[in-house]
Amino acid sequence: MSNSAQSGSAAATRDDLFAALADAHRRTVLRLIRDRRPQEIGKNDLAFRLAAVTSDKQLAAVTDDDHQRALIALHHRLVPRLTDAGLLEETDDGLIRTTDHWAFHEPVFETIMSDHGTADADNIDAVFEALTNDRRRMILTVLSDQYHPIATETLARDVAAREIDASERDVSQEHVDKVLASLVHVHLPLLHDATLVGYDDDTDRVSYEGHPAVRTEWIRPADSAPATDVRTAAEDTEVGQSDVRSLEGRDTIIATGQSLCEQADDELFLLFTTTGLLEEGCFRRIEDAVDRGVDVTLGSRDPRVRDLVRERVPEVELWEPQVDWLTLPPEGESVGRLVFADREAVMIGTLGQRAPGDDEYAETALVGDGPDNGLVVLMNQMLGSRLDELDAQRADRCSQFPL
Repeated sequence: MSNSAQSGSAAATRDDLFAALADAHRRTVLRLIRDRRPQEIGKNDLAFRLAAVTSDKQLAAVTDDDHQRALIALHHRLVPRLTDAGLLEETDDGLIRTTDHWAFHEPVFETIMSDHGTADADNIDAVFEALTNDRRRMILTVLSDQYHPIATETLARDVAAREIDASERDVSQEHVDKVLASLVHVHLPLLHDATLVGYDDDTDRVSYEGHPAVRTEWIRPADSAPATDVRTAAEDTEVGQSDVRSLEGRDTIIATGQSLCEQADDELFLLFTTTGLLEEGCFRRIEDAVDRGVDVTLGSRDPRVRDLVRERVPEVELWEPQVDWLTLPPEGESVGRLVFADREAVMIGTLGQRAPGDDEYAETALVGDGPDNGLVVLMNQMLGSRLDELDAQRADRCSQFPL
């Protein structure tokens, strides 16, 4: 089976799972059967118990009509959907039992099945209904790696690239525009209503809100095991602004760097070692920053990078470092990209070795946010005076000075 076929099959499986869970009665059925483990239960007995729960009656008070309605619902609507999703199975003698599906091993899943509140049940319905679409899960995957709101166009470009397993530079603007339209008109409002994202169509910004009923691992593609998740690490360890966070993987690092570009109000300092690190989305973020009146400085020892930027965004101040401070012994890795926004947020990305037959480097990054953050303070000490000097020389667009 091809990778795309496997990916499609995995997506369909997740679609079925979340669709099955997007109904309070089906979750009640799962709980009732789960409570009987390791024994199975017959539909007749299950119908009595379901009728008692849904009508808020004692078992002895369930009428024949209550029982019959519950039995019909089980036979035609509830059990078949749960069986198709792999959560239930029927024995040869007509008894029903839960399977060994991974969902039953999730502690939060047990809490969801035990929730009887109507308001909470309605919210859980909306949450799981929102997760039934592969594009919406991809949106959440991208956003869960961000700790700042990002522009919808940035989100659309990242989603479009990941969906076709391509770099952002290989995604046409026409395709990005189509994805963006679906996000704005369909997916983001639905995710916002389900309280999974914050979406402000006036400012054109999106943020990941999360939900206690959802784990990040549930929404990521099966072949996209999360690296060090910035938001998860922050939530699990209750870190503060003084912490330095780590990222792994080119897509996550690019999206984070672009979000830092978007948050710059006054000054944006960038460094790229090779043209291969400059995605189309990076250029768009740089152009947007210039349009906002941000002073953008970009450095590289590679003349191709400087020529490319000069051609695309001539307003950017270019410089060429005279000292090769980018090599980081003893591992031999080097800084590939650096984003320093308003001297209050920084991302430093390092390049590892290229895999055989692969044109891209393995990438990791460190991220710091806030004026008191240790990494930000260090970068201010290293670059602050030199950036001040560069500001004084801004009239000379090819300033060169030892760094």
